[in-house]
Amino acid sequence: MKYNSASKKIQKYQMYKIFIQGIVQGVGFRPYIYRKAKEENLVGTVKNTGNGVEIIINSKDFLKKLNDLPPLAKITSYKIQKISLQKQYLDFKILKSSYSKGETELPADIFMCNDCLSELRNNVNRRYNYYFITCTNCGPRFSMIEDYPYDRPFTSMNEFKMCSRCKKEYTNPMDRRYHAQTIACKDCGPKLKLLKDKVDISGISDIKTIEKSMDIIKSGDAIAIKGVGGFHICSLSDDNSVGKVRKMLNRPDKPFAIMIKNIEMAENIAVLSKKEKLLLESPIRPIVVVKKKHKYEFQKISELDTIGIMLPYTALHYLLLDFIDEPLLMTSCNIPGEPVSIKEKIGKYFLTHERRIVNRCDDSVLKLIGNKTSYLRRSRGYAPIPIRLPINCEDTIAVGGEMNNVICTTKNNKCYLSQYIGNTSHYETFEFLKDTIKNFIKLTRLKPKIIACDLHPVYNSTFYAKKLSKKYNAKLIQIQHHKSHVASVAAEHNLKDYVGIAIDGLGYGEDGKIWGGEVFDVTNSNNFNRIGHLEEQPQLGGDSATIYPKKMLFGILKKFLEENEIIKLNLFNEEESRVFNKVLENDFNVPKTTSAGRILDATAALLDICDKRTYDGRPAMLIESIATKPFDIKPVILNKNNKKILQTTNLFEYFYSNIDKDKGKLAATSQMYLAKGLFSIANHASKKTDKPIVLSGGVAYNKMITEYMMKNNVLVHKEIPCGDGCISFGQAYLSNVS
Repeated sequence: MKYNSASKKIQKYQMYKIFIQGIVQGVGFRPYIYRKAKEENLVGTVKNTGNGVEIIINSKDFLKKLNDLPPLAKITSYKIQKISLQKQYLDFKILKSSYSKGETELPADIFMCNDCLSELRNNVNRRYNYYFITCTNCGPRFSMIEDYPYDRPFTSMNEFKMCSRCKKEYTNPMDRRYHAQTIACKDCGPKLKLLKDKVDISGISDIKTIEKSMDIIKSGDAIAIKGVGGFHICSLSDDNSVGKVRKMLNRPDKPFAIMIKNIEMAENIAVLSKKEKLLLESPIRPIVVVKKKHKYEFQKISELDTIGIMLPYTALHYLLLDFIDEPLLMTSCNIPGEPVSIKEKIGKYFLTHERRIVNRCDDSVLKLIGNKTSYLRRSRGYAPIPIRLPINCEDTIAVGGEMNNVICTTKNNKCYLSQYIGNTSHYETFEFLKDTIKNFIKLTRLKPKIIACDLHPVYNSTFYAKKLSKKYNAKLIQIQHHKSHVASVAAEHNLKDYVGIAIDGLGYGEDGKIWGGEVFDVTNSNNFNRIGHLEEQPQLGGDSATIYPKKMLFGILKKFLEENEIIKLNLFNEEESRVFNKVLENDFNVPKTTSAGRILDATAALLDICDKRTYDGRPAMLIESIATKPFDIKPVILNKNNKKILQTTNLFEYFYSNIDKDKGKLAATSQMYLAKGLFSIANHASKKTDKPIVLSGGVAYNKMITEYMMKNNVLVHKEIPCGDGCISFGQAYLSNVS
């Protein structure tokens, strides 16, 4: 007991300060705490602090009561401190948010919840048929956040003044929309518009506008529809409509995704496992790549034996699908190389709205390999939720690679991976990269000490990393591409000593050559020994051979065939053969490569199923699509300069001798030859050192290759892509280990 100078007794009240971090903003966490405190007859306060939530309460065991968190909330850490206060609390209150210098974990964009869906369908509810219905448990988040604390003034919803009824819900702690920053209704929310050549042709109401839009789609035209993180191009899924979209987007072959009403419709199209159904119906609502029920159906949508399917995840999607009972083509609105559009830019018709997209964000794309989720694109629904690293890091910016770019910022042990950015060799995507880095520095309250990038000397991302290093006076660390690959999966499994297999299209090697089929023996996280790789093959014309697989094939065949023998294959005309032969003889622009991707490309050319790579990975994906059961041939591995070299010329000698055999079996043989050969090299090292084996790289999206590896206990990625979307994660990790 204490006394003041006037000898008056000062009463002290014992309370507990609980500081919680995690996904606790924009997910209904504070009203949840409020309701829990009320249920327990406790007193105190709760508020957002910018980097977490602070609770003052008269119970040290309060956290034990939090056993039914809101669906989007996640507690990752907390601290409890006993405090004494002069002020007596008589009630429990939610306080106004305060600003903090620390970072918080921001929520991702997710689907519309079942409560909102019920209201959307309820004709006596005031939000009946309202296309922008959301609550604290669902809807846009990251795509509209400008800063935090996650309050309306720091979102693009700040431009819309709440009506009295929305305000009442927003300020009532017992309401599902208490502090729902996306709160809106027909009276005060963003308005829907239908434009034709930028002229407003909207209906007399939102639902009439939606109906009119679907009439345009049913007539065979396509509409650019403004979604959560960017525009989709939407059309019917028949050949004629899809053909128009392909011409509009300059995507002659790349598979499109379709949106379907429900799982029942999906099962009419594809063969779905239980886990694939769960992924489709998950709150993230990703595109899931699944096996077609009939390989030659939806051939114009996808030339592969698979198709990307997603369920509706916004009220607008549900309302559009009310007017049709068939799948809709629903693909990102962008031409190749550019980021997804957030403006009325491509097409004639636009179904748009007034809410500004702050952070563009493509749909996430997943597929199952060996019943494990493989992330082809980790974006909407996942970004910017951090992934834990097994070490504490200095404040780091890792800018990733050039293709399929994803950047990350790292604080302590949290790695904040960005949304999908894309091919940064293109100007607009490079600008997107720079904007994303700037935004993540702000959102994660970063004070950069390390800038990590690829070893490649002419990547745009490398140039920009050097610029950032000078700007922030931060240490620049360049890391070889394939080391980043294997380190990223090793970090996910908290491994310091391991054998790593990296298989992809290309990466700049430490010897200045093009790598892509590599085996490393790694000790103490950062001590790499390149113990094996694929045989070096000539890449005629350099990068042009990645576009035209026949160039890659010719260089391999010329190792064991005469020109006239090659011409007899009827794959090359005399002019092509003469030019390719001259290039080889002069050894001009014929770099050597160990790329696994190029071997699959050459196989596609030999089997005459792909003469041009019109989208990333096309030849290899066509190989995977036709593969059946492989012929049993033993990989040939030579020892050279203390390295084990998997011979790939032998593979094509076998193909040449068996060219009349079943294409499906030959396609499978190419894949299995790489899988068995690379595993054999890695396994030899693993047995000697008792180290686990890990696998990464874009070729690891191949089911046959990766399932073979997994059956032999090779570890794969858990939460991030195995393609170049994992590079920044590996860069951040390796730049912080000693």
